[in-house]
Amino acid sequence: MKATKSCRIIIENRKQGLTKTEKRLADYILENMSDVLGFTVTELAEKSGTSDATVVRFCKNIGFKGYQDFKICAAVDTLPPNRHLSPNFNSSDDAAMVCQKVFTSEIDVLNETLMMLDIPALEQTAKAMAQAEKIAFFGSGGSNLVATDAQHKLLKIGHQVLVHGDADSQAMCASILGEKDLAFGISHSGSNRQTVHCLKLAKENGAFTVGLTTQGKNPLSKAADIVLYTSTKETVFRSESVTARIAQLAMLDSLIAMIALCDYDKSYKAIQMTRNATSEGKY
Repeated sequence: MKATKSCRIIIENRKQGLTKTEKRLADYILENMSDVLGFTVTELAEKSGTSDATVVRFCKNIGFKGYQDFKICAAVDTLPPNRHLSPNFNSSDDAAMVCQKVFTSEIDVLNETLMMLDIPALEQTAKAMAQAEKIAFFGSGGSNLVATDAQHKLLKIGHQVLVHGDADSQAMCASILGEKDLAFGISHSGSNRQTVHCLKLAKENGAFTVGLTTQGKNPLSKAADIVLYTSTKETVFRSESVTARIAQLAMLDSLIAMIALCDYDKSYKAIQMTRNATSEGKY
């Protein structure tokens, strides 16, 4: 929705029509509006003593499409516009300063992610991916682009990988995965409903599930057998972090290298075959 009133006024005006639990959530938000901007759905639910479903229902009951839509209104109500993309940027920054800040931020995120890596979880994931008959990636927007990049690199070393762009195709793909397959969900915020839905569908049918998300509790981390976490330079909207993709790409590049080393001879043969298959299109 496009708010004509402040988020606080919207909540106050709609409180009488809420359930007792939703009113408790509303009171918590009103008292902690600035902190709420940095919470995932799950984190807000835990802090307020409610549930993920209550948070989403509350947002819809007061007139928003969902939690992210609510946060947009709350951010407009709480923060100056220049802090929505990143707290590091200023409108007076020239091109050189913008580049300096972006490169520094991404280097920091890579270093922070490296320091917090769960190596046993990575090794278990790489082994499961190497042994899987099919690997299916699920994600939307920028996360789907990361999945497509991983698909390209995994094909080079001889692994069949599925990546679909639209929600219906993703759901159908997830529904027919089996015990010998692996479902890999990517969501920086961890709150993408479609990605979580696909992981749950795959898991119900016996597929091994992996989630790649930012550190913290969120719905995606609950749906996966193994969760791999990346760091981030936080923005108000986690799904729009300008540093999210670089950390995700580095994590997947590490996994792909580990998978290749699981059977180096097979991977090397596949690289030669795929290179020959594409050589005619190059000078």
